[in-house]
Amino acid sequence: MIIFAYQSDGKVYNLMICPGIVLIGYKALNGVMPAVVGMLVVVCTAFVYIIFSLQKKQKELLDKITEAEKVSHGLHDRISELKELLGRTKNSLKDETKTLKFFKSLIESADDGISFYDTEGNLKYSNSAFFRLTGLDSNSYSVQALSSRIHPEKQDYQAEKFRNLNETGHYESELRFLQKDGNYICLSTRSVVIRDEDGKTAGFLTVFRDITELRKEHEDLIKANLEAETSIKLKSAFLANISHEIRTPLNSVVGFANLLLSEDINKEVREEYYEHITYNSEKLLQIIGDIIDLSRLESSQIKISSEEVAVGELVKEVIEEARQVIRRNEKNISLNVITCLDENTDCIMSDRVWLKRVLNHLMDNAIKFTLDGTVELSYYSRNDDLFFKVKDTGIGINKENLGRIFEEFQQEIDGHHRPFEGLGIGLTLVREVIHRMGGKIIVRSEKGIGSVFTFSIPFIRAGRSEPVTAVTEKLQPEKTDIDWSSSKCLLVDDNIDVLTYLKKILVDTGINVITASSGASAIETIRNTPDLDLILLDLQMPEINGLDVTREIRKISSTLPIIAQTAYIFEEDKDSILRAGCDACLIKPILKENLITVMSSFIRKK
Repeated sequence: MIIFAYQSDGKVYNLMICPGIVLIGYKALNGVMPAVVGMLVVVCTAFVYIIFSLQKKQKELLDKITEAEKVSHGLHDRISELKELLGRTKNSLKDETKTLKFFKSLIESADDGISFYDTEGNLKYSNSAFFRLTGLDSNSYSVQALSSRIHPEKQDYQAEKFRNLNETGHYESELRFLQKDGNYICLSTRSVVIRDEDGKTAGFLTVFRDITELRKEHEDLIKANLEAETSIKLKSAFLANISHEIRTPLNSVVGFANLLLSEDINKEVREEYYEHITYNSEKLLQIIGDIIDLSRLESSQIKISSEEVAVGELVKEVIEEARQVIRRNEKNISLNVITCLDENTDCIMSDRVWLKRVLNHLMDNAIKFTLDGTVELSYYSRNDDLFFKVKDTGIGINKENLGRIFEEFQQEIDGHHRPFEGLGIGLTLVREVIHRMGGKIIVRSEKGIGSVFTFSIPFIRAGRSEPVTAVTEKLQPEKTDIDWSSSKCLLVDDNIDVLTYLKKILVDTGINVITASSGASAIETIRNTPDLDLILLDLQMPEINGLDVTREIRKISSTLPIIAQTAYIFEEDKDSILRAGCDACLIKPILKENLITVMSSFIRKK
């Protein structure tokens, strides 16, 4: 009997054979068929063997299944580890991708052009700024295209760069790159060698930076520095020149003043000395006035006025003063005046004072640089402009110096060897004044032949046709036999020399003079002297200045005439002086004729 035992999962766990069954079968068949019995035994034996073999195989299979289950379990754990590692790898790659994108964003956002080349010089990477600065794009880029845009002065850039990179590991240079608009920009380049982890050369990195504006600023600074150095040299030369120009007439003033003390000189010689002193004094005043006016013109403190000007009368004054200069310098020069305007059509609206000064400067220059010959002044109208032309047959100007004669402190010949006097600011004043008057000036000259200065101003006709009487610069008193003995005046000045001088001027008029050396004493004197007829007041005084003194005087008397005297006077100063309460203003140095004339219009006749 064969018994099989099964578990619920269907696996065979036990097998048992009952020998009794085999024996019974054997006895039953023993008498019938011995051969069949033998076969049956064989079959049963084989069957038993097979069963035992299967049982063994089953056990081996179960062991293998158990082992497979263990392996499967291990594979499952390994798969979990791999999945975890894969997740970490993905996160790491994601972070690295973000980092790469961030660094790429940084490189792309740079204004500098950044490019990387392999060891063969092939471009492997570049940002957009690189193409923008070089004027190329990724499709048209090549080493030849890049080199073609470099200025010819740096055509050896590529060869020089790679030579220095191989020798030193770095290279710096400045290039000019041609842009699509045809202009060049200036680029600063710096190249370095890039090495891998093993220290081998992986390629080359080059950074391009646009320094066009920086280069321009640098050049402007260099230019400004040169101009400053030139200006310092010019000013130094000017100071040396002005020292000479001031000391020369001052020497004549002091010298001839000392000669006047001699007792053995007659009236004619004394008058000659006086003329020398007067001429050189006026020359000193002109030098000082030119310097002040140039400074005021540069700072836009001078305003050009508009008044009726009779051009013919103005020209007559200029010509007469030019003749005096010629006589004084004993030159053989003839003066000519040419005009197409008559007395009824030459009345214009302009600034008389500045127009005359411009003509005086040009005529003085023409006479100064003409040793023997002709000086011609002509004026004419054309379209809406009035033209003046000053032509001379003097030494002329070299063509290379024509552009600098209008610059400050510039003269064609500088230094101690210059043959002519002058500060080098006359033509600068002329140009600035003409420009402010709405005109322009040009010069033509040839060395050894002469010069022609031509300037124009707007030709604005005045509102009347009759000739305008010229204003006389030096005022004359109404009469010479003045008797002011019944009048009383107060002279206020902190300088004892000025007080002495003014008293000497007024001694012939017979006027009673009271002096005060300060503003405070002047105010006290006015309070204690109610019968004053006039006050001559200096504006520059310590403690209380003249304008404040004037305001205090007006609190005491609103009708007492006050004549201001000052060495500092501009157009705007006149307005402030009059607004403070003064009735008139005299500019130092004060001439006797001017003082008497102004005072005579305020002193009441008694």
